[in-house]
Amino acid sequence: MGQKSSIDKLPKKLRALLLEMLNNPACTQAQIVEAVNDEAGERLLSTSAMNRYAQKMRRFTERTAQARNLAEMYLERCGADSRNKLGKVINEQIRLAAYDLMLEIDEIKSKADVSDSELADILLKVSKSLREIEQAEKLNAERTESIRRDTLAEAAEAVEASAKSNGLSAETIGIIKKQILGL
Repeated sequence: MGQKSSIDKLPKKLRALLLEMLNNPACTQAQIVEAVNDEAGERLLSTSAMNRYAQKMRRFTERTAQARNLAEMYLERCGADSRNKLGKVINEQIRLAAYDLMLEIDEIKSKADVSDSELADILLKVSKSLREIEQAEKLNAERTESIRRDTLAEAAEAVEASAKSNGLSAETIGIIKKQILGL
């Protein structure tokens, strides 16, 4: 929306160096700024830009860890079979956040220096994200159904083999298979 930060403008090689050093707890922000500027051969990065970026990355890391912990707690409490339910909950939260953003778009426009084209870009990205969530849910439902059908078919085959070896009639085996397959 605004101008790119000095870190966003860095060449890939220098950004990679910055990220590598930022992930090393032994490196200070001042050392990172010095290393990046030395490597560039000019002053491309300021300590204030480095500090803002480090704080942003720290917040992102903390939020990611919180989300991961919440997901793990949910799965512990509800069981691993709830993984699909957790995905649905997360998708619904993303939908709600997108709708909240859309409701607040006029307020965002009045408070920030945002052009109509930037707002249109934001809305386009939000709608694309929602469409991708819908597609992912549809694919997940199709996979779940396919796995369920395959599992039932395997169970029916195992029952048939066991029933034959125990002398059940073909008619009885057919009835059992129909019950397993839900026919």
